[in-house]
Amino acid sequence: MRTLPDAIRRAIGAAPLEPVTVGRSEADVWRVGAEFYLKASADAGALAAEVARLEWLVSRVTAPTIVEFVRTDARAYLLTRALPGVAAHQYRGMPRRCVELLAEGLRAWHRLPVDACPFDARLATMVAQARANAEAGRVDETDFDSSRIGRTALDLLAELAATQPGNEDLVVAHGDYCLPNIVIDGDRVAGFVDVGRAGVSDRYRDLAIAARSIEYNIGGEWVAPFFTAYGLEPDSRRIAFYQLLDEFF
Repeated sequence: MRTLPDAIRRAIGAAPLEPVTVGRSEADVWRVGAEFYLKASADAGALAAEVARLEWLVSRVTAPTIVEFVRTDARAYLLTRALPGVAAHQYRGMPRRCVELLAEGLRAWHRLPVDACPFDARLATMVAQARANAEAGRVDETDFDSSRIGRTALDLLAELAATQPGNEDLVVAHGDYCLPNIVIDGDRVAGFVDVGRAGVSDRYRDLAIAARSIEYNIGGEWVAPFFTAYGLEPDSRRIAFYQLLDEFF
């Protein structure tokens, strides 16, 4: 890998760097010994957005503590302390307990004060960004869900417009509430990672991604128990829309 900035190198010392390959982040991610995670990206703005959200989340929900954030001419580097526990897709307990913990963690996010959150991920903002990403060729069409492979991002824009909900049930959303981003320690939710997309949004932005991740990692039969544990009857149209919207990011 490239030479690390001096501030990062001093913080981690001689700890080994192990690449993290789970997830779809465009950034490079390493586990650094037992104590840290390091994320590096040419998109300094994306890492700065994550830093801003980590700072806002302090004392609100448990998220990684920032150790160093460094920008260079070519890349930005974010070093955070590791949370205790394992990612939810590595949880070895019963599936029912796993989805109960996922629902518990999501309820904690959705109790955060909307009026206090400075980050906007409402439909108007997200759909405009989706269109901009599609028109600029920034959408990875090879990473679409299997049912959409072979289609183009511009083609999906028409479907997005046709299925857009007419209202929003606003909460503070995590923005990428999939199993690798929820940390479980023993029999409790220990915290949340990859919070760079957090913001005020419809609750189904999180619920839809959680449903897809549960189906992929645990099994489709556990989606309904997740919604039961969360305390909501699933809305299949909103789930489909927000899963479609996620294809653009």
